[in-house]
Amino acid sequence: MMVRMLLKRRNQGGDPWTAPDPALALALQQVRYYARNSTRFRRIYRASELLVLLATATTTVVAALKAAAWVTATLAASTVVFTGMNRVVDTHDRYVSSISAWAELQEAVNDYRLLPEARRDDEARKGLVAKVNAVMKADTDRWASRRRNIIKRHD
Repeated sequence: MMVRMLLKRRNQGGDPWTAPDPALALALQQVRYYARNSTRFRRIYRASELLVLLATATTTVVAALKAAAWVTATLAASTVVFTGMNRVVDTHDRYVSSISAWAELQEAVNDYRLLPEARRDDEARKGLVAKVNAVMKADTDRWASRRRNIIKRHD
């Protein structure tokens, strides 16, 4: 999944290296990527939490109404599955990571744009690209660490 996301990320908005200011184009491409991801993961997180709450509440109501045991058990099992999926997919952490990466990159883009055109030299462009690379690496490392921790917990 991460490889697919990286390939998709690379292809969004064309090739930044052909733009008049490749460093800025690359940074803006990543800002857009993290903005989309943070919105997506925030929505999924909220929906999944609401689903867990509704399933839990429904289980309680159905049990109080003395519904058939299989109905109550199915709802309770669904709640456990939804909760487990939330832990594995961890959309909240992915939302927080994406919005954090977005904020870091947006700050770097703003600082770069504040530079007068004459000062946007090779040094400034290299600095911006280095920041983009550092944010992407940190995000990838966080993702990999979460995956490793999930696997360790199940061993």
